[in-house]
Amino acid sequence: MSFAAIHQIAAGFAAGDAISLEAVAIRDLCRGMGVASEIYVPAERIAPDCRGAVRPLEEYRPGEGELLIFHYSIQSPATEAFRSTPARKVVVYHNITPANYFRAFDEPLAAQLEAARDELAEVARAADAVWADSAFNAAEIAALGVRGVKTFPLLFSAGAFDVPADPVVRQGLSGPSKKILFVGRMAPNKCVEELIEAFAWYHKRLERRSELILAGSERSCPRYFAMLRMFAAELDLMAVSFVRYASPAGLVAYYEAADLFATASRHEGYCLPVVEAMSKGVPVLARNVGGVPEAMDGAGVLFDEATPAELACLMHRLTTDAALRGEVLAAQQARIQRLRTRPVREEFTARLADL
Repeated sequence: MSFAAIHQIAAGFAAGDAISLEAVAIRDLCRGMGVASEIYVPAERIAPDCRGAVRPLEEYRPGEGELLIFHYSIQSPATEAFRSTPARKVVVYHNITPANYFRAFDEPLAAQLEAARDELAEVARAADAVWADSAFNAAEIAALGVRGVKTFPLLFSAGAFDVPADPVVRQGLSGPSKKILFVGRMAPNKCVEELIEAFAWYHKRLERRSELILAGSERSCPRYFAMLRMFAAELDLMAVSFVRYASPAGLVAYYEAADLFATASRHEGYCLPVVEAMSKGVPVLARNVGGVPEAMDGAGVLFDEATPAELACLMHRLTTDAALRGEVLAAQQARIQRLRTRPVREEFTARLADL
């Protein structure tokens, strides 16, 4: 089926955000197919440095023969716009972080997440098609009794990282220390405090010349971010750096300098940063939860549960054991090659044909 236009709506838009990157990739894919395509987001939820990349949701005017794709992860005004449009409708489910993670930090945000989960089945049934960006997410929505859910795995564009590293950031990372990197939102479900505690063991008992770099915005949950900084101070860890924002060139510099990418997140619908790290040749250590195994696809190193000392020992092995690093990196490069040769346009066309 052909459409006069394929537009998208989302609850928010920010540089580096996985859903935002997905929306841009789909927009570019549509335009490459000769189909008009725009992204609409509530004006107050567009990051200041991204206002030229998308359009305010208030400007969305559906036309005849159009398709609207809704990226769903939290309650927002975009939900009502999706319900009311006369266009054909697709909802892409990106998972809803369980509200309990945010209860102690941001009650209004927890309420938004809870409301989004309460409305999920209704939103899905209002759509002409339901897609999920991982099999994990597809199973979650199918468990609500929603039929015909299709998986359209999260898109990854390696080209986004084919830029020169920021020379200023690179210079600041030029020291001889072992660098453990985390990239992602500073949100409670990411359990960054577990990573900090494990790094305390690693830094104080295994490798003094080491640093932990935490690159991610605090805007999702400022109180949690403040707690993390206090926790690092309580552990007397001067070697923990909080990077609130990194440009694409800055992010490349962090990935290129990293000896290891690590995440202790306990809830992930997919986890794009593990793919980004693999694409830049960084060994990945991640908790075996949610959609993370799909993102890693047999590469990297997964752990289920680990004490801080055990996690520190894993960090040490992956930064010092040359043979193990070689095996891990080879498997990761094979994973990235599979992604590079993925027939994205054919997959997308097939999903449209299902309509």
